[in-house]
Amino acid sequence: MNSNNLNHIASIPSISRLACPDCDLIQTIPPLANNEVANCIRCGATLFKQQKNSINRSLAFAITGLILFIISNLFPLLSLKAIGLTQESSLLSTAFSLLEVNQLLLSIIILLTTFIFPATTLLGTIYILMQIKMNRINCYTAPLFRFLRSTDAWGMLEIFLLAILVAMVKLGDVADVIYGISLYAFCLLILSLSLLSYSLNPHDVWNKLRDSNGCSL
Repeated sequence: MNSNNLNHIASIPSISRLACPDCDLIQTIPPLANNEVANCIRCGATLFKQQKNSINRSLAFAITGLILFIISNLFPLLSLKAIGLTQESSLLSTAFSLLEVNQLLLSIIILLTTFIFPATTLLGTIYILMQIKMNRINCYTAPLFRFLRSTDAWGMLEIFLLAILVAMVKLGDVADVIYGISLYAFCLLILSLSLLSYSLNPHDVWNKLRDSNGCSL
């Protein structure tokens, strides 16, 4: 290893101790260079990955996702044209249409997983990362970030997109399917959320919150 790499590694602060997410073994994490990964010595699970500019890249993906989310809800996803009639559908209209057929529980689930949780994730992430960037962390930042981490699994836009694709195949023989601009924005939104999940290093956020005097963990 050359001297430049040694200096680069030495400049990265050490993460003291972490518990393995799979086997709960508490281990000391050594200083890591960019894109290096620390694995559990017992089960091999990923403990920590050192990522460069995680906060900046994650903020960019979150803002992009929010713009795409707004576009996805402003215009129809799909339009079905048959026997001279055209019916349009959007993310919100899908949930509300289920109310008309007395499917209250399913309507609430669709509304939560395709609208409320994704919107909360994007807005909350932007709020937290902007606080970190401007060094204006307050006592609500850590609980909000902890809440967002606990609701990650409730965003099910990928499943909703799969349902749309199945419906397109089945309805293609009985009606003309017209793709709306929101469908393309919706696909890009899923991509943005995936990139956000990959680029956002929660340990970087917790380290920033831990170093702030105005934040209680």
